[in-house]
Amino acid sequence: MNLRECLRIGWRSITSHKLRSTLTTLGVILGVAAVITFMVLGGGFSQSVVGEIEAEQEPVMTVHTQTDPPDGFGVMLVDTPIYTESDVEALEELEGVEWVAPEGSIGLAQTEYDDERVTGVVEGQATTPDRFEHDEFVDGEPFDWADEAVVSERVNDAFEGNLSAGEELTVTFEDGEERTVTVAGVVDDDLGGQSPPLVYLPVDEHHETTIETPDGDREPVYQSLVVGVESLGDVDPAQDAVTDYLAEESDASELKEDDDEIAVQTIEDAVEQFDDLVGQLTAFIGAVAAIALVVGSIGIANIMIVSVTERTREIGIMKAVGARRRDVMQLFLVESVILGLIGAVVGVLVGLGVGYLGVTLLEWPMVYPIDWIVIAIVVGVGVGVGSGLYPAWRGARVDPIEALRHE
Repeated sequence: MNLRECLRIGWRSITSHKLRSTLTTLGVILGVAAVITFMVLGGGFSQSVVGEIEAEQEPVMTVHTQTDPPDGFGVMLVDTPIYTESDVEALEELEGVEWVAPEGSIGLAQTEYDDERVTGVVEGQATTPDRFEHDEFVDGEPFDWADEAVVSERVNDAFEGNLSAGEELTVTFEDGEERTVTVAGVVDDDLGGQSPPLVYLPVDEHHETTIETPDGDREPVYQSLVVGVESLGDVDPAQDAVTDYLAEESDASELKEDDDEIAVQTIEDAVEQFDDLVGQLTAFIGAVAAIALVVGSIGIANIMIVSVTERTREIGIMKAVGARRRDVMQLFLVESVILGLIGAVVGVLVGLGVGYLGVTLLEWPMVYPIDWIVIAIVVGVGVGVGSGLYPAWRGARVDPIEALRHE
């Protein structure tokens, strides 16, 4: 029996039981649609964030410590201060490096503005004015003396008001000391809604954390660094120089834990790391959604077994007029493949439709997951083949004499 004839007979069998065939493919449709929807949403979210970050790319790199989390998923930042003042000074001497701004955590017990106090919401960070060299200010400018501060725009979320340059903010440190500072500027949040409300204070006046260096000296030490270079063209060579120094000559290389890693990241590195993380999350969620495909394969196998039973007499007639076992097996396999392929194609269309609706409402770009669309169609065919093998084998083994007696 040629393939064209198998397709004709299989399609006739499917269309003669429209409701049953629709319900049979529903599991495959739902599984594929869920996977494609999550891939579209994941791709749209990634492109939205990456596009915003790349649009604001500046000749800046960050230095921080990271380690592998216990679950092995992504990376985890380490807050332990290991970057000494000697490291800062040495980095400033490297070719291509224009400035180095240390960042040290300051424990704030309470923050007060306009007679409103919040506890444990606003975080403090000590740094230098260079830290804001490439940041966008909503209002004001960087601080230039001890009793001034720069606040992130999200600090306004903590208070019922609109903080602006020139206003006063009272901060209470964890040791109980209270100080009133003047807001020099309000800086735009680098990470949008993901960043905490931050109050930036001058490092010389407000950072007191020190450590004994490998040389035996006592120096200020910081959790992270921001390194600025002269131009975007200098970023790569400067990144190599900074990485080499921190890995081979720095105090930080000796102060860090064995399992920790010093990371020198540019915007492109951060984008790549973020994209990988989103990809892993999307793939994981998609894998969970693909469980519906297993249900779909069971449904196809079940309906094909029923079809074999219902068409026992038809199989007997086919064999009586010369059909071979492989012809019968081919007939049922083709029918199950058609069901799987229809489920995959419809599932892809539904997934793209739902995904498009989702990214439109969220104002994300539409990303077509071509790879996953191809995978979905291949999986649909694979589900059809896998779920149709046993029913096809069972149909091929029907005894023609017994089949002709079947009512």
